[in-house]
Amino acid sequence: MLGPPTDIELWVVLSYVAAVLTGARIVEALARAHFNRALRYGQHGFEYVEAHDVYRCPQGEYLSIHSVDPDGRFAVYRAPPASCRNCRFKARCVPSDEGRLIFRSLAAWAETNVGLFHRRISVIMFAATVVICLAGLRRWAGEAGSGWLGGALLVAVVLIIQDLRAIWRSPRSR
Repeated sequence: MLGPPTDIELWVVLSYVAAVLTGARIVEALARAHFNRALRYGQHGFEYVEAHDVYRCPQGEYLSIHSVDPDGRFAVYRAPPASCRNCRFKARCVPSDEGRLIFRSLAAWAETNVGLFHRRISVIMFAATVVICLAGLRRWAGEAGSGWLGGALLVAVVLIIQDLRAIWRSPRSR
């Protein structure tokens, strides 16, 4: 059962299952990378000083916490308007006279709408893999290579459980 498959159709199914399992993880990794890139872009040139919970702009001014949205799980930091009005980089940095704003996510990637969406897509991909593995096990039960389908089924179920746990633990999904 764990030997190499002899049926070409089983090879195709195993290849497809491997591609879907890999693809689901790649979807999540790309989404996480995009999320982190968007955060860096929104804070470009600004340094977060965790000890004081402030951002420091390239000109040395500090943006302190202005407001917190607990439902949206983000904090807004604002520079003093007077500091921005006199800054030589104002035209490139902040279009208004209110002072520069930076939005900082208080949620981990998996707790954001983007993270939850991609986790749900992964669950769907893993579920499709489970269905394919079950159908393959029914079709090739006991034949050479069918053990690989059982292993893939186990992997898909474990990955579904991991993603579902992350979704259920997220405050956004409640």
